Amino acid sequence: MMKRGIFFAVAAVLALAGLFYGSPYLAMQQIRAALKAQDSAELSTHIDLALLRGSLDQQLHALFAAPEVAADISPTVIAPLLDTMLMPEGLLSLVQLNAHYESPLSKVSDVSGRQRNGEADYTLHYTSWDSVVVQRAHSKSRIGELTLSRDGLWRWKLTSVALPRNLLTDT
Repeated sequence: MMKRGIFFAVAAVLALAGLFYGSPYLAMQQIRAALKAQDSAELSTHIDLALLRGSLDQQLHALFAAPEVAADISPTVIAPLLDTMLMPEGLLSLVQLNAHYESPLSKVSDVSGRQRNGEADYTLHYTSWDSVVVQRAHSKSRIGELTLSRDGLWRWKLTSVALPRNLLTDT
């Protein structure tokens, strides 16, 4: 009887540990489902707007300070650009940024000529106890790399999207 109790206790601890470790994967699946459905309201529930705004603001300031851009574009456009990026439609585009700058491997036919599944594959890895990075599998760049941060014990929120260095010079 005691062995059965210990077995169930160990099984419960392992199940909780699995749920704890797998929680960012679940969050990413929910984000992918919202993107596929083009559901900006659902997507916004998985975003920490204050942290995302701060991250994008910092990246945009760095981009506008670049010598090839600084002479042509005034940094006063950062605030309206940031507001546009954080609108529902802007968020959908922002999270899918990598697809614009790098053709996904999933669109390429394999050696036999069969078309691969159209959904992009993503890899997720922990960078710390409360932060994970999600990037397109087989990507050659950090463009569109998503950072999710822990929000409580089980929930995760999007806090950063890596912008391309040539965002302002690209047409």
